[in-house]
Amino acid sequence: MTLFKEKRILLLLLSALIPQTVLADYIFTAPPRESHDRGKKVYKPVADFLSAATGEKFVYKQQNTWKEYVAGMKNQKYDLMFDGPHFVDWRIHNIGHNTLLKIPHLLQWRVIVRQDNTSITGIQDLVGKTACAPGSPNFGMLNLFNHFKDESKQPIHVKVKGWNNVYEDVKSGKCVAGVLPKKNHQMFDKDEKYTRSIHTHLPFPNQAITSGKRISESLREKIRNALLTDEGQMALQNLRTRYTGGARLVSAEDEEYDSIHTLLLKAKNFSYVTATNKIPQMYINN
Repeated sequence: MTLFKEKRILLLLLSALIPQTVLADYIFTAPPRESHDRGKKVYKPVADFLSAATGEKFVYKQQNTWKEYVAGMKNQKYDLMFDGPHFVDWRIHNIGHNTLLKIPHLLQWRVIVRQDNTSITGIQDLVGKTACAPGSPNFGMLNLFNHFKDESKQPIHVKVKGWNNVYEDVKSGKCVAGVLPKKNHQMFDKDEKYTRSIHTHLPFPNQAITSGKRISESLREKIRNALLTDEGQMALQNLRTRYTGGARLVSAEDEEYDSIHTLLLKAKNFSYVTATNKIPQMYINN
């Protein structure tokens, strides 16, 4: 055996014995609310900016279905995520995520009915009535149905995609009621000419970006600080246009989202929540 072959075999043996460190890309993702092309337009600039700003490799991964998104989240496949406050707090309590930036505006849900429907005066009047809302685990849908502890005495859920469609289906009479963000209701029917609110929820903190366990504390702060700069806010421009009306994202703290994850107790595939199963009164009162 030649000396070259002996060295080659020795190197192969050593490579098999010594653990190999592979630095995987950091994955940034968001729920499948956008088409593939629109998702890339909204989120990919953020990943590209963070790669340049931190010297680490960030890539955006588009999700195809909610089932895929939820499974990946629970299996900790993603390092940066942008989504609603119930998911944010679930990750904080269950898989060690930390908040980075959030939408600055508070989030309030409204339950609406037609203006001429005088038989409905409050939430409890919706038992057995049709209610338009996105499918579970949508935050607004969970908020509405959380008011009904007895599953045999609750509204009939009509799944609708898009807040404009929730509003139009209530206006047309397809649904007796619907749940949507307060700001959307004010945009669709500012003077409540066609619809009216029977319930406006207490405000929640809004959507946020969180980081997972693979991201160190030092890298987490580097990401936060980079995104708070003018250049970072430019990278967030498409996201800001989509979700904030152009307002800048601001720094977030974990404590702001405390206990919101309990709303997921009724959602499919979210039965294991490590914190208390009691839903705080502040999240169920008018």
